[in-house]
Amino acid sequence: MIRRSTFIVLSIAMMAWLWAVPSSSQSISFGVRGGLNIMQMEFDDDIFDNSNRAGFFVGPTVVFSLPAPGFSIDVSGLYDQRYLKVEDQKLKQESVTFPAHMRMGASIPSFGSLFLFLGPQLSFNIGAATFHWEDAEQNAKHFMLQDTKVSVDLGIGASIGNQLEVMINYNIPIGKTADMSWNAYDYQTAKYVMNTAKTTANAWMLSAAYLF
Repeated sequence: MIRRSTFIVLSIAMMAWLWAVPSSSQSISFGVRGGLNIMQMEFDDDIFDNSNRAGFFVGPTVVFSLPAPGFSIDVSGLYDQRYLKVEDQKLKQESVTFPAHMRMGASIPSFGSLFLFLGPQLSFNIGAATFHWEDAEQNAKHFMLQDTKVSVDLGIGASIGNQLEVMINYNIPIGKTADMSWNAYDYQTAKYVMNTAKTTANAWMLSAAYLF
């Protein structure tokens, strides 16, 4: 099994390659991409319930067609805002993300084209990273987001004419999204003890792009 650190290095190397390859592209299209995401948080401690939360993203994008028929690359820089729910707390996550996808598709006469895509996404947290609160029993809770996150996108898209694209993909994080810690009273030892849990946040992402 590939170790997480090795996968991260390979993902970053693939992203760098996807950025470099377009120098040999046949055509370049610039545009704006935006959309919605629905995120599902999963904890490694069953004391927390899974929860779904929605968010949005928007930013510039560029699409490069490659000499090989049916192949292209898209690279974007997106502002991503998501709301997370942990217990009764609504937490806002803000990040800048850089997805880079290799695409393989086929043209459809009088419509456009359909394509599959796969690629890494690198995210940098630009908002609050640590959240603190107390529950009804006055136990202190701490939720800490990762500053940098690598994930993988897998999806399908369609080009309608020469200017409009729609895409849907599943985003899978590599490693944890955040750490949760809290203190709780242990009646066996008659002391407060510190507990920890990790969470990952997969997301469905639906986007549309207008190319100039």
